[in-house]
Amino acid sequence: MNHHVSIPLSHFRALRPAGATILRIAVDIGSISAAFVFGWLLGDGGDLTSPIAQAPARAVALGGLLPPCAFAACTAAGLYKGTRPYTLSVKVQRIILINLAFFMVACAVSAVTEGLTVFKLLLFLMTFTGSTLLLCLARAGADVVRWEVRNQDNDASRAESKEKVLIIGAAGYIGSALVEKLLDQGLQVLVLDAMHYGDEPLRRVAAHPNLTIIPDDFRHIEVLTRAMTGVGSVIHLGGLVGDPACAVDADLTVDINVTATRLIGEIAKAAGVQRFIFASSCSVYGASDGIVAEASPLNPLSLYARSKVASEVVLNALNSPDFGVTCLRFATIYGISGRTRFDLVVNLLCAKAVRDGLITVFGADQIRPFVHVEDVATAIMMTLQAPLAVVAGEALNVGSDAQNYTLGDVAQLINKEVPEAKIVCDDGTFADKRSYHVSFAKIHTRLGFEPAWTLEHGIAQVVASVRSNRVGHYSLPEYSNVLSLKERGTQSFSSFNITGWEYELMNS
Repeated sequence: MNHHVSIPLSHFRALRPAGATILRIAVDIGSISAAFVFGWLLGDGGDLTSPIAQAPARAVALGGLLPPCAFAACTAAGLYKGTRPYTLSVKVQRIILINLAFFMVACAVSAVTEGLTVFKLLLFLMTFTGSTLLLCLARAGADVVRWEVRNQDNDASRAESKEKVLIIGAAGYIGSALVEKLLDQGLQVLVLDAMHYGDEPLRRVAAHPNLTIIPDDFRHIEVLTRAMTGVGSVIHLGGLVGDPACAVDADLTVDINVTATRLIGEIAKAAGVQRFIFASSCSVYGASDGIVAEASPLNPLSLYARSKVASEVVLNALNSPDFGVTCLRFATIYGISGRTRFDLVVNLLCAKAVRDGLITVFGADQIRPFVHVEDVATAIMMTLQAPLAVVAGEALNVGSDAQNYTLGDVAQLINKEVPEAKIVCDDGTFADKRSYHVSFAKIHTRLGFEPAWTLEHGIAQVVASVRSNRVGHYSLPEYSNVLSLKERGTQSFSSFNITGWEYELMNS
Protein backbone atom coordinates (compact mmCIF):
# COMPACT_ATOMS: atom_id res chain seq x y z
CA MET A 1 0.00 0.00 0.00
CA ASN A 2 1.39 3.41 -0.97
CA HIS A 3 1.67 5.75 2.03
CA HIS A 4 3.16 8.60 0.04
CA VAL A 5 1.31 11.84 0.79
CA SER A 6 1.22 14.61 -1.79
CA ILE A 7 -0.12 18.12 -1.15
CA PRO A 8 -3.36 18.62 -3.13
CA LEU A 9 -2.83 22.04 -4.65
CA SER A 10 -6.51 22.10 -5.66
CA HIS A 11 -7.40 22.86 -2.02
CA PHE A 12 -5.20 25.98 -2.13
CA ARG A 13 -6.71 27.06 -5.44
CA ALA A 14 -10.19 26.55 -3.97
CA LEU A 15 -9.55 29.08 -1.21
CA ARG A 16 -11.61 32.26 -1.50
CA PRO A 17 -11.46 35.41 0.66
CA ALA A 18 -14.96 34.77 1.97
CA GLY A 19 -15.98 35.85 5.44
CA ALA A 20 -16.74 32.33 6.65
CA THR A 21 -13.37 31.00 5.44
CA ILE A 22 -11.42 33.87 7.03
CA LEU A 23 -13.33 33.36 10.28
CA ARG A 24 -12.50 29.63 10.34
CA ILE A 25 -8.80 30.33 9.71
CA ALA A 26 -8.74 32.98 12.44
CA VAL A 27 -10.43 30.64 14.92
CA ASP A 28 -7.94 27.88 14.11
CA ILE A 29 -4.89 30.15 14.50
CA GLY A 30 -6.32 31.57 17.72
CA SER A 31 -6.98 28.06 19.06
CA ILE A 32 -3.42 26.89 18.35
CA SER A 33 -1.88 30.05 19.82
CA ALA A 34 -4.08 29.84 22.90
CA ALA A 35 -3.13 26.20 23.45
CA PHE A 36 0.59 27.07 23.08
CA VAL A 37 0.39 29.97 25.58
CA PHE A 38 -1.66 27.89 28.02
CA GLY A 39 0.89 25.06 27.86
CA TRP A 40 3.72 27.51 28.43
CA LEU A 41 2.02 29.06 31.47
CA LEU A 42 1.20 25.66 32.89
CA GLY A 43 4.79 24.52 32.47
CA ASP A 44 6.18 27.69 34.08
CA GLY A 45 3.90 27.74 37.08
CA GLY A 46 1.69 30.49 35.77
CA ASP A 47 4.31 33.26 35.99
CA LEU A 48 3.55 35.78 33.23
CA THR A 49 6.70 37.89 33.81
CA SER A 50 9.47 35.37 33.25
CA PRO A 51 8.72 32.95 30.45
CA ILE A 52 9.58 35.11 27.45
CA ALA A 53 12.79 36.38 28.96
CA GLN A 54 13.94 32.96 30.14
CA ALA A 55 12.49 30.78 27.40
CA PRO A 56 14.70 29.03 24.87
CA ALA A 57 14.73 31.19 21.74
CA ARG A 58 14.04 28.30 19.38
CA ALA A 59 11.02 27.22 21.40
CA VAL A 60 9.58 30.73 21.01
CA ALA A 61 10.36 30.66 17.29
CA LEU A 62 8.69 27.27 16.99
CA GLY A 63 5.58 28.65 18.70
CA GLY A 64 5.49 31.49 16.20
CA LEU A 65 5.83 29.10 13.27
CA LEU A 66 3.04 26.81 14.43
CA PRO A 67 0.02 28.90 13.26
CA PRO A 68 1.19 29.45 9.64
CA CYS A 69 2.36 25.87 9.38
CA ALA A 70 -0.95 24.64 10.77
CA PHE A 71 -2.81 26.86 8.30
CA ALA A 72 -0.88 25.35 5.40
CA ALA A 73 -1.45 21.82 6.68
CA CYS A 74 -5.19 22.35 7.24
CA THR A 75 -5.55 23.86 3.78
CA ALA A 76 -3.71 20.95 2.20
CA ALA A 77 -6.02 18.58 4.11
CA GLY A 78 -9.04 20.29 2.55
CA LEU A 79 -10.41 21.79 5.76
CA TYR A 80 -10.88 25.26 4.23
CA LYS A 81 -13.19 25.35 1.23
CA GLY A 82 -11.89 22.02 -0.02
CA THR A 83 -12.83 20.68 -3.43
CA ARG A 84 -15.24 18.30 -1.72
CA PRO A 85 -17.09 18.41 1.61
CA TYR A 86 -15.99 16.19 4.51
CA THR A 87 -18.00 14.72 7.35
CA LEU A 88 -17.25 15.77 10.92
CA SER A 89 -15.53 12.47 11.69
CA VAL A 90 -13.17 12.88 8.72
CA LYS A 91 -12.36 16.45 9.79
CA VAL A 92 -11.61 15.29 13.35
CA GLN A 93 -9.33 12.51 12.07
CA ARG A 94 -7.39 14.94 9.88
CA ILE A 95 -7.02 17.49 12.69
CA ILE A 96 -5.67 14.80 15.03
CA LEU A 97 -3.21 13.55 12.40
CA ILE A 98 -1.99 17.09 11.59
CA ASN A 99 -1.47 18.01 15.26
CA LEU A 100 0.16 14.66 16.01
CA ALA A 101 2.58 15.25 13.13
CA PHE A 102 3.45 18.73 14.49
CA PHE A 103 3.92 17.29 18.00
CA MET A 104 6.36 14.67 16.75
CA VAL A 105 8.26 17.16 14.53
CA ALA A 106 8.51 19.67 17.40
CA CYS A 107 9.83 17.03 19.78
CA ALA A 108 12.34 15.76 17.21
CA VAL A 109 13.63 19.24 16.30
CA SER A 110 13.92 20.21 19.96
CA ALA A 111 15.76 16.99 20.85
CA VAL A 112 18.31 17.52 18.06
CA THR A 113 18.94 21.23 18.65
CA GLU A 114 18.66 22.21 22.33
CA GLY A 115 17.58 19.00 23.99
CA LEU A 116 14.05 17.86 24.86
CA THR A 117 13.45 19.12 28.40
CA VAL A 118 10.44 18.33 30.56
CA PHE A 119 9.23 21.91 30.12
CA LYS A 120 9.32 21.70 26.32
CA LEU A 121 7.75 18.21 26.27
CA LEU A 122 4.90 19.46 28.44
CA LEU A 123 4.60 22.58 26.27
CA PHE A 124 4.33 20.57 23.04
CA LEU A 125 1.97 18.04 24.61
CA MET A 126 -0.37 20.76 25.89
CA THR A 127 -0.24 22.53 22.54
CA PHE A 128 -1.14 19.29 20.75
CA THR A 129 -3.93 18.37 23.18
CA GLY A 130 -5.41 21.84 23.56
CA SER A 131 -5.34 22.78 19.88
CA THR A 132 -6.80 19.41 18.87
CA LEU A 133 -9.64 19.81 21.33
CA LEU A 134 -10.36 23.43 20.35
CA LEU A 135 -10.18 22.77 16.60
CA CYS A 136 -12.52 19.76 16.89
CA LEU A 137 -14.97 21.72 19.03
CA ALA A 138 -14.95 24.53 16.48
CA ARG A 139 -15.79 22.07 13.69
CA ALA A 140 -18.50 20.42 15.77
CA GLY A 141 -20.01 23.81 16.59
CA ALA A 142 -19.99 24.81 12.92
CA ASP A 143 -21.70 21.55 12.00
CA VAL A 144 -24.41 22.16 14.61
CA VAL A 145 -25.03 25.66 13.23
CA ARG A 146 -25.18 24.34 9.66
CA TRP A 147 -27.57 21.58 10.75
CA GLU A 148 -29.88 24.11 12.40
CA VAL A 149 -29.77 26.34 9.32
CA ARG A 150 -30.57 23.37 7.07
CA ASN A 151 -33.47 22.42 9.33
CA GLN A 152 -34.77 25.99 9.23
CA ASP A 153 -34.45 25.98 5.43
CA ASN A 154 -36.25 22.63 5.24
CA ASP A 155 -38.98 23.88 7.56
CA ALA A 156 -39.33 26.99 5.43
CA SER A 157 -39.42 24.86 2.28
CA ARG A 158 -42.07 22.58 3.79
CA ALA A 159 -44.09 25.59 4.95
CA GLU A 160 -43.81 27.10 1.47
CA SER A 161 -44.93 23.85 -0.19
CA LYS A 162 -47.81 23.61 2.30
CA GLU A 163 -48.95 27.04 1.11
CA LYS A 164 -48.68 25.97 -2.55
CA VAL A 165 -51.73 24.24 -4.01
CA LEU A 166 -52.16 22.79 -7.49
CA ILE A 167 -55.73 22.65 -8.80
CA ILE A 168 -56.24 20.46 -11.85
CA GLY A 169 -59.28 21.51 -13.84
CA ALA A 170 -59.71 24.81 -12.00
CA ALA A 171 -61.36 26.67 -14.87
CA GLY A 172 -64.54 24.63 -14.58
CA TYR A 173 -67.76 24.94 -12.61
CA ILE A 174 -66.32 24.10 -9.16
CA GLY A 175 -62.78 25.33 -9.73
CA SER A 176 -63.82 28.84 -10.67
CA ALA A 177 -65.58 29.11 -7.29
CA LEU A 178 -62.68 27.49 -5.40
CA VAL A 179 -59.69 29.44 -6.72
CA GLU A 180 -60.85 32.76 -5.30
CA LYS A 181 -61.46 31.24 -1.85
CA LEU A 182 -57.94 29.78 -1.72
CA LEU A 183 -56.36 33.04 -2.87
CA ASP A 184 -58.27 34.84 -0.12
CA GLN A 185 -56.58 32.47 2.35
CA GLY A 186 -53.16 33.69 1.19
CA LEU A 187 -52.26 30.45 -0.58
CA GLN A 188 -50.07 30.13 -3.66
CA VAL A 189 -52.40 28.63 -6.28
CA LEU A 190 -51.33 26.89 -9.48
CA VAL A 191 -53.98 26.08 -12.06
CA LEU A 192 -53.45 23.32 -14.62
CA ASP A 193 -56.27 23.41 -17.14
CA ALA A 194 -56.49 23.02 -20.91
CA MET A 195 -59.04 25.87 -20.94
CA HIS A 196 -61.58 24.01 -23.10
CA TYR A 197 -64.21 26.47 -21.84
CA GLY A 198 -62.00 29.52 -22.33
CA ASP A 199 -60.36 31.76 -19.71
CA GLU A 200 -63.53 33.63 -18.75
CA PRO A 201 -64.15 31.56 -15.56
CA LEU A 202 -60.86 32.78 -14.03
CA ARG A 203 -60.67 36.23 -15.61
CA ARG A 204 -61.64 38.02 -12.40
CA VAL A 205 -58.60 36.66 -10.52
CA ALA A 206 -56.20 36.11 -13.45
CA ALA A 207 -53.95 39.01 -12.43
CA HIS A 208 -53.66 37.94 -8.80
CA PRO A 209 -49.95 37.77 -7.76
CA ASN A 210 -50.44 34.40 -6.02
CA LEU A 211 -52.06 32.75 -9.04
CA THR A 212 -50.19 30.89 -11.78
CA ILE A 213 -52.13 29.47 -14.71
CA ILE A 214 -50.71 26.62 -16.81
CA PRO A 215 -52.94 26.24 -19.90
CA ASP A 216 -52.17 22.63 -20.79
CA ASP A 217 -53.58 19.10 -20.82
CA PHE A 218 -53.17 17.36 -17.46
CA ARG A 219 -52.49 14.06 -19.23
CA HIS A 220 -49.02 15.22 -20.32
CA ILE A 221 -46.42 13.69 -17.99
CA GLU A 222 -43.86 16.46 -18.47
CA VAL A 223 -46.42 19.15 -17.74
CA LEU A 224 -47.64 17.32 -14.64
CA THR A 225 -44.12 16.81 -13.32
CA ARG A 226 -43.24 20.48 -13.67
CA ALA A 227 -46.53 21.59 -12.15
CA MET A 228 -46.03 19.36 -9.07
CA THR A 229 -42.64 20.90 -8.16
CA GLY A 230 -42.75 22.35 -4.65
CA VAL A 231 -46.47 21.66 -4.28
CA GLY A 232 -47.85 20.50 -0.93
CA SER A 233 -51.42 19.73 -1.99
CA VAL A 234 -53.19 18.70 -5.18
CA ILE A 235 -56.91 19.14 -5.81
CA HIS A 236 -58.03 17.07 -8.80
CA LEU A 237 -61.22 18.49 -10.32
CA GLY A 238 -60.34 17.64 -13.92
CA GLY A 239 -62.22 15.20 -16.10
CA LEU A 240 -65.37 14.70 -18.10
CA VAL A 241 -68.33 15.37 -15.82
CA GLY A 242 -71.90 14.21 -16.12
CA ASP A 243 -73.58 11.14 -17.57
CA PRO A 244 -74.42 12.62 -21.01
CA ALA A 245 -70.91 14.02 -21.61
CA CYS A 246 -69.24 10.77 -20.58
CA ALA A 247 -71.53 8.75 -22.85
CA VAL A 248 -70.35 10.60 -25.98
CA ASP A 249 -67.09 8.63 -26.18
CA ALA A 250 -66.49 5.85 -23.67
CA ASP A 251 -62.78 5.46 -24.44
CA LEU A 252 -62.16 9.17 -24.05
CA THR A 253 -64.04 9.16 -20.74
CA VAL A 254 -62.00 6.27 -19.38
CA ASP A 255 -58.74 7.82 -20.59
CA ILE A 256 -59.43 11.21 -19.00
CA ASN A 257 -61.28 10.10 -15.86
CA VAL A 258 -59.45 6.90 -14.91
CA THR A 259 -56.12 6.48 -16.70
CA ALA A 260 -55.10 10.09 -16.17
CA THR A 261 -56.24 10.07 -12.54
CA ARG A 262 -53.90 7.22 -11.67
CA LEU A 263 -51.08 8.99 -13.53
CA ILE A 264 -51.71 12.21 -11.64
CA GLY A 265 -51.78 10.36 -8.32
CA GLU A 266 -48.54 8.50 -9.00
CA ILE A 267 -46.68 11.62 -10.10
CA ALA A 268 -48.01 13.58 -7.11
CA LYS A 269 -46.84 10.92 -4.68
CA ALA A 270 -43.41 10.70 -6.33
CA ALA A 271 -43.10 14.50 -6.22
CA GLY A 272 -43.58 14.57 -2.43
CA VAL A 273 -47.11 15.98 -2.37
CA GLN A 274 -48.56 15.43 1.11
CA ARG A 275 -52.28 15.85 0.42
CA PHE A 276 -54.43 14.77 -2.55
CA ILE A 277 -58.11 15.72 -2.81
CA PHE A 278 -60.20 14.03 -5.49
CA ALA A 279 -63.56 15.22 -6.79
CA SER A 280 -65.89 12.22 -6.78
CA SER A 281 -69.69 12.08 -6.82
CA CYS A 282 -72.63 10.76 -4.84
CA SER A 283 -73.76 9.16 -8.10
CA VAL A 284 -71.52 6.23 -7.10
CA TYR A 285 -74.46 5.09 -4.89
CA GLY A 286 -76.72 4.69 -7.96
CA ALA A 287 -80.12 3.25 -7.14
CA SER A 288 -80.21 2.54 -3.43
CA ASP A 289 -82.94 1.80 -0.92
CA GLY A 290 -82.81 3.59 2.39
CA ILE A 291 -80.17 6.12 3.46
CA VAL A 292 -76.65 5.57 2.15
CA ALA A 293 -73.40 6.69 3.77
CA GLU A 294 -69.72 6.46 2.91
CA ALA A 295 -69.47 2.82 4.05
CA SER A 296 -72.55 1.73 2.06
CA PRO A 297 -72.14 -0.58 -0.96
CA LEU A 298 -71.59 1.32 -4.20
CA ASN A 299 -73.95 0.76 -7.10
CA PRO A 300 -72.83 2.95 -10.03
CA LEU A 301 -75.28 2.87 -12.93
CA SER A 302 -73.58 5.12 -15.50
CA LEU A 303 -70.14 5.23 -17.13
CA TYR A 304 -69.49 8.50 -15.31
CA ALA A 305 -70.27 6.95 -11.93
CA ARG A 306 -68.21 3.82 -12.68
CA SER A 307 -65.25 6.01 -13.68
CA LYS A 308 -65.49 7.76 -10.30
CA VAL A 309 -65.53 4.44 -8.41
CA ALA A 310 -62.50 3.22 -10.39
CA SER A 311 -60.65 6.46 -9.71
CA GLU A 312 -61.31 6.18 -5.98
CA VAL A 313 -59.93 2.62 -6.03
CA VAL A 314 -56.66 3.52 -7.78
CA LEU A 315 -56.11 6.59 -5.58
CA ASN A 316 -56.84 4.76 -2.33
CA ALA A 317 -54.19 2.21 -3.35
CA LEU A 318 -51.69 5.10 -3.32
CA ASN A 319 -52.74 6.40 0.10
CA SER A 320 -49.91 6.21 2.66
CA PRO A 321 -48.74 8.04 5.81
CA ASP A 322 -46.86 10.60 3.68
CA PHE A 323 -49.48 10.84 0.90
CA GLY A 324 -52.97 11.38 2.21
CA VAL A 325 -55.80 10.83 -0.28
CA THR A 326 -59.31 12.18 0.34
CA CYS A 327 -62.23 11.45 -1.99
CA LEU A 328 -65.03 14.01 -1.78
CA ARG A 329 -68.35 12.68 -3.09
CA PHE A 330 -70.31 15.74 -4.13
CA ALA A 331 -74.09 15.85 -4.03
CA THR A 332 -75.87 17.18 -7.14
CA ILE A 333 -74.57 20.72 -7.47
CA TYR A 334 -76.53 23.87 -8.24
CA GLY A 335 -75.91 27.60 -8.28
CA ILE A 336 -73.97 30.26 -10.20
CA SER A 337 -70.16 30.23 -10.48
CA GLY A 338 -67.50 31.58 -12.80
CA ARG A 339 -68.44 28.90 -15.31
CA THR A 340 -72.15 28.32 -14.82
CA ARG A 341 -73.71 25.09 -16.08
CA PHE A 342 -77.29 24.57 -17.22
CA ASP A 343 -76.94 20.82 -17.69
CA LEU A 344 -77.51 20.33 -13.95
CA VAL A 345 -81.05 19.60 -12.89
CA VAL A 346 -81.77 22.55 -10.58
CA ASN A 347 -80.09 25.13 -12.81
CA LEU A 348 -81.77 23.73 -15.93
CA LEU A 349 -85.25 23.63 -14.41
CA CYS A 350 -84.83 27.19 -13.13
CA ALA A 351 -83.75 28.44 -16.56
CA LYS A 352 -86.56 26.63 -18.35
CA ALA A 353 -89.08 27.98 -15.88
CA VAL A 354 -87.99 31.56 -16.62
CA ARG A 355 -87.37 31.22 -20.37
CA ASP A 356 -90.02 28.68 -21.39
CA GLY A 357 -92.60 28.89 -18.61
CA LEU A 358 -92.30 25.11 -18.10
CA ILE A 359 -90.78 22.99 -15.32
CA THR A 360 -90.52 19.56 -16.92
CA VAL A 361 -89.72 16.79 -14.44
CA PHE A 362 -88.76 13.25 -15.41
CA GLY A 363 -89.08 10.84 -12.50
CA ALA A 364 -90.62 13.09 -9.87
CA ASP A 365 -90.18 10.49 -7.11
CA GLN A 366 -86.42 10.15 -7.57
CA ILE A 367 -84.47 11.33 -4.52
CA ARG A 368 -81.33 13.40 -4.94
CA PRO A 369 -79.05 15.18 -2.47
CA PHE A 370 -78.23 18.78 -3.43
CA VAL A 371 -75.47 21.26 -2.58
CA HIS A 372 -74.54 24.75 -3.79
CA VAL A 373 -71.32 25.17 -5.77
CA GLU A 374 -70.03 27.73 -3.25
CA ASP A 375 -70.55 25.22 -0.43
CA VAL A 376 -68.64 22.60 -2.43
CA ALA A 377 -65.73 25.03 -2.71
CA THR A 378 -65.92 25.63 1.05
CA ALA A 379 -65.88 21.88 1.75
CA ILE A 380 -62.77 21.46 -0.39
CA MET A 381 -61.06 24.32 1.44
CA MET A 382 -61.97 22.83 4.83
CA THR A 383 -60.60 19.45 3.74
CA LEU A 384 -57.39 21.17 2.65
CA GLN A 385 -57.03 22.88 6.03
CA ALA A 386 -58.01 19.89 8.20
CA PRO A 387 -55.31 17.84 9.99
CA LEU A 388 -54.15 15.23 7.52
CA ALA A 389 -54.88 12.38 9.95
CA VAL A 390 -58.55 13.42 10.00
CA VAL A 391 -59.10 13.20 6.24
CA ALA A 392 -56.36 10.93 4.84
CA GLY A 393 -57.68 7.71 3.31
CA GLU A 394 -61.28 8.85 3.76
CA ALA A 395 -64.31 9.31 1.53
CA LEU A 396 -66.60 12.17 2.53
CA ASN A 397 -70.06 12.92 1.19
CA VAL A 398 -70.37 16.67 0.59
CA GLY A 399 -73.83 18.11 1.20
CA SER A 400 -76.39 18.24 4.00
CA ASP A 401 -79.11 15.93 5.27
CA ALA A 402 -81.63 18.77 4.94
CA GLN A 403 -81.11 19.01 1.18
CA ASN A 404 -82.22 15.50 0.19
CA TYR A 405 -85.21 16.19 -2.08
CA THR A 406 -87.31 14.36 -4.63
CA LEU A 407 -87.25 15.94 -8.07
CA GLY A 408 -90.94 16.67 -7.61
CA ASP A 409 -90.11 18.67 -4.47
CA VAL A 410 -87.47 20.61 -6.45
CA ALA A 411 -90.08 21.48 -9.08
CA GLN A 412 -92.43 22.77 -6.38
CA LEU A 413 -89.70 25.00 -4.88
CA ILE A 414 -88.89 26.43 -8.31
CA ASN A 415 -92.59 27.01 -8.95
CA LYS A 416 -92.79 29.10 -5.76
CA GLU A 417 -90.00 31.33 -7.15
CA VAL A 418 -91.47 31.35 -10.69
CA PRO A 419 -95.26 31.03 -10.10
CA GLU A 420 -96.11 31.74 -13.73
CA ALA A 421 -94.34 28.55 -14.85
CA LYS A 422 -96.23 25.27 -15.22
CA ILE A 423 -95.03 21.96 -13.80
CA VAL A 424 -95.09 19.06 -16.25
CA CYS A 425 -94.30 15.55 -14.92
CA ASP A 426 -93.32 12.67 -17.16
CA ASP A 427 -92.69 9.55 -15.11
CA GLY A 428 -93.13 7.05 -17.93
CA THR A 429 -90.34 7.84 -20.37
CA PHE A 430 -87.34 8.82 -18.25
CA ALA A 431 -84.28 6.57 -18.48
CA ASP A 432 -82.35 7.75 -15.42
CA LYS A 433 -82.95 5.19 -12.66
CA ARG A 434 -80.79 6.86 -10.01
CA SER A 435 -82.40 7.49 -6.66
CA TYR A 436 -80.41 7.85 -3.48
CA HIS A 437 -80.95 9.49 -0.11
CA VAL A 438 -77.53 10.35 1.31
CA SER A 439 -76.27 10.88 4.85
CA PHE A 440 -73.80 13.73 5.37
CA ALA A 441 -73.16 13.14 9.05
CA LYS A 442 -69.51 12.19 8.54
CA ILE A 443 -68.33 15.47 7.00
CA HIS A 444 -70.30 17.41 9.61
CA THR A 445 -68.66 15.41 12.44
CA ARG A 446 -65.14 15.36 10.99
CA LEU A 447 -64.89 18.89 9.63
CA GLY A 448 -67.83 20.74 11.13
CA PHE A 449 -69.06 21.39 7.59
CA GLU A 450 -72.50 22.94 7.29
CA PRO A 451 -73.70 24.46 3.99
CA ALA A 452 -74.32 28.20 3.96
CA TRP A 453 -76.82 27.88 1.12
CA THR A 454 -80.29 26.35 1.16
CA LEU A 455 -81.90 24.98 -1.98
CA GLU A 456 -84.51 27.77 -1.87
CA HIS A 457 -81.76 30.41 -1.70
CA GLY A 458 -79.87 28.78 -4.57
CA ILE A 459 -83.01 28.60 -6.73
CA ALA A 460 -83.58 32.31 -6.14
CA GLN A 461 -79.99 33.04 -7.18
CA VAL A 462 -80.25 31.11 -10.44
CA VAL A 463 -83.68 32.54 -11.29
CA ALA A 464 -82.45 36.10 -10.65
CA SER A 465 -79.38 35.52 -12.79
CA VAL A 466 -81.46 34.20 -15.72
CA ARG A 467 -84.06 36.97 -15.43
CA SER A 468 -81.40 39.68 -15.41
CA ASN A 469 -79.73 38.26 -18.51
CA ARG A 470 -76.38 38.06 -16.73
CA VAL A 471 -76.05 34.70 -18.43
CA GLY A 472 -76.96 33.70 -21.96
CA HIS A 473 -79.64 31.28 -23.06
CA TYR A 474 -79.48 27.99 -21.18
CA SER A 475 -79.30 26.02 -24.45
CA LEU A 476 -75.92 27.48 -25.50
CA PRO A 477 -73.12 24.87 -25.67
CA GLU A 478 -70.90 26.89 -23.32
CA TYR A 479 -73.30 26.06 -20.47
CA SER A 480 -73.42 22.32 -21.14
CA ASN A 481 -70.61 19.78 -20.86
CA VAL A 482 -72.15 17.42 -23.38
CA LEU A 483 -73.07 20.10 -25.93
CA SER A 484 -69.64 21.70 -25.60
CA LEU A 485 -67.95 18.35 -26.14
CA LYS A 486 -70.05 17.59 -29.19
CA GLU A 487 -69.43 21.03 -30.64
CA ARG A 488 -65.64 20.92 -30.47
CA GLY A 489 -65.43 17.18 -31.09
CA THR A 490 -63.28 14.56 -29.38
CA GLN A 491 -60.49 15.14 -31.91
CA SER A 492 -59.49 18.18 -29.85
CA PHE A 493 -58.10 15.74 -27.27
CA SER A 494 -54.79 13.92 -27.62
CA SER A 495 -54.53 10.19 -28.31
CA PHE A 496 -55.70 7.59 -25.80
CA ASN A 497 -53.43 5.85 -23.30
CA ILE A 498 -55.82 3.09 -22.21
CA THR A 499 -54.01 -0.20 -21.61
CA GLY A 500 -56.88 -2.45 -20.53
CA TRP A 501 -56.70 -2.50 -16.75
CA GLU A 502 -59.18 0.39 -16.60
CA TYR A 503 -62.09 -1.55 -18.06
CA GLU A 504 -61.24 -4.62 -15.98
CA LEU A 505 -61.37 -2.49 -12.85
CA MET A 506 -64.60 -0.73 -13.86
CA ASN A 507 -66.34 -4.00 -14.70
CA SER A 508 -65.27 -5.82 -11.55
